[in-house]
Amino acid sequence: MGGSQSSAIPGGGTEGYHVLRVQENSPGHKAGLEAFFDFIVAIGNTRLNQDNDVLKDILKASIEKPVAMTVYSSKTQMVRDVEIVPSSMWGGHGLLGVSIRFCSFEGANENVWHVLDVSPQSPAEAAGLRPYGDYIIGSDSVLHESEDLFTLIDAHEGRPLKLYVYNTDSDSCRELSITPNKAWGGDGSLGCGIGYGYLHRIPTKPGSAAPAWTPGKHPSEDGFSPVQLTAPSVAGSSTATLPHTVLGEGACMAVDLGAPNASESRPPVAPAPTPTPSTATPTPSGEPDWSSTSGHPSGQAGLVPLTTPISLPGMPPITVSASLPPDALASLSSEAAGGSGETASKAPMAAPQHL
Repeated sequence: MGGSQSSAIPGGGTEGYHVLRVQENSPGHKAGLEAFFDFIVAIGNTRLNQDNDVLKDILKASIEKPVAMTVYSSKTQMVRDVEIVPSSMWGGHGLLGVSIRFCSFEGANENVWHVLDVSPQSPAEAAGLRPYGDYIIGSDSVLHESEDLFTLIDAHEGRPLKLYVYNTDSDSCRELSITPNKAWGGDGSLGCGIGYGYLHRIPTKPGSAAPAWTPGKHPSEDGFSPVQLTAPSVAGSSTATLPHTVLGEGACMAVDLGAPNASESRPPVAPAPTPTPSTATPTPSGEPDWSSTSGHPSGQAGLVPLTTPISLPGMPPITVSASLPPDALASLSSEAAGGSGETASKAPMAAPQHL
């Protein structure tokens, strides 16, 4: 029933039901659903791109009958078709025995924390964290940003914290309890290094060697290849090139991007234009009188005048007037208002459901 093959997401989109937990010997477990990595994106021919009761209704109407599901895996970044049999007699809670939450799976493979070195006699070692092979993928709280895990650890100082961990060697997930303690006798409250970001994501194919960057070079033991970083060159600017460097755990690089030498050739700078006398009649206040024109310097009606004072060395202060169409100013105001409203509004996180 858990057999699968690659297929496309019907209807497209990046939303689905995130599988948070799978009970042992449940229909979901027998179908091969994997907690934290799998997203249910369709059932039968129905795309599940909205948080409603469609999934529940179809399951209730298909008790003890096989149903086809389309599942996306953030670990393999592939879509597969599985067959599942909803049942109320399997001995546990729900028809599938899984907990789900509706959300987007875009970037789901980025929210993992790689366990690096583990210090002896630390809380991390006592909890059973394994260096370099373990990835923290979740907890009872929602983790979406790099700082969310560290905030959660600080909030559980001296108290047990439940974490869900994936191991690349066994290709399996497990649940463990760890108690952060800053007084354990070493650095940090866990006693382990944690990596986050592009170089610390779960490998798509665990155990496979990454391709070498150049002939004769081999990836390091943690599966990462040497990376050459070169700053893009721009005409008229200096270019900084980093040496061929292997980025290891906790490595830091300093790059000197100093100002260019004064002896470097630079394009000539055009001199400032000499102001020409205005044809308008000066007024006693020293400003030009535009009353003899159509009301605007450009002679076009419907333009909003803008006055800007300019002061040049060796010359009396002058004032330059310009005009902008009113709709240009209105569009700028509406864009600013729309941008702030879009940033302020965020959709709330859906509550977990049990099927």
